[in-house]
Amino acid sequence: MPPCCNIEDRDLFFENLQHVRTVTIACAEFCPHAIIAIQTPPVDCNFALCIHTLQLARVYDKRKVLGVNAINSMRANQLFCSITGSDPSTRSTPVICGTGRCTRVPVFSAGNASNFPQTQVDCLTRLVREADDIICKVKSNSEQGHLSIGFATARFVVNIMKGLFEKPTFIDSALVEQAHPEKCYNMTICATPVTVGKNGIQDYAVPNLNEAETRLLEDSKCDLEDMLNLGRCHAVGDEYFVHPAKICPGCYCTPCRVCEPCMRKKTQT
Repeated sequence: MPPCCNIEDRDLFFENLQHVRTVTIACAEFCPHAIIAIQTPPVDCNFALCIHTLQLARVYDKRKVLGVNAINSMRANQLFCSITGSDPSTRSTPVICGTGRCTRVPVFSAGNASNFPQTQVDCLTRLVREADDIICKVKSNSEQGHLSIGFATARFVVNIMKGLFEKPTFIDSALVEQAHPEKCYNMTICATPVTVGKNGIQDYAVPNLNEAETRLLEDSKCDLEDMLNLGRCHAVGDEYFVHPAKICPGCYCTPCRVCEPCMRKKTQT
């Protein structure tokens, strides 16, 4: 099922997980050295489902499994270039952390956005994160931007092929398992720009963040961990529990003090 309006990521995952699992098992059996690019939504969940399924088959190579984050990077870059007047084809705007509504973190500071007021940067960030919902409203809740998603994904795959058969090629953003988590905001799995060569990922380009982007990243980690855990549990058969940080603590109200009725007090006096 493609991205749809008015459907939660979890429900979409339950619709698509069997397709991802079937294809992953087939790849593990018949082409264990293939590079796998995961575009089936929600990518955060299905990426975890794929890598843990490959681990169970003992053919997992973290350099050869990528979650497609091309559409988010393309949207962020287009928005930034429309304001600066620069050519989108000559620059890129990375989107880190994850690929979902609550996990994508555009890094506009990488494009020297220091001259922009923070309110404008916050507006651009909100547009990138809420792009799916905005498109649904424009299209009267009928569909998302399937053409733009298809174009961005095709460019992503073409860049992988160039890296495999021509020369190392830069990819704007991909959800991957990091080689050095300590250099990537202490995150084992995170979307970052990467360079793909003949053996898969050969370089990870982790952008520096400003204060606002760091806060947004920290707020997004919980949602990404929860989505990754959902995919992992369905791959290995563990029982899924909601991330503790997503559970609202119960509020305890102190009981009111028991008082005597006012009329009784008056009669006693």
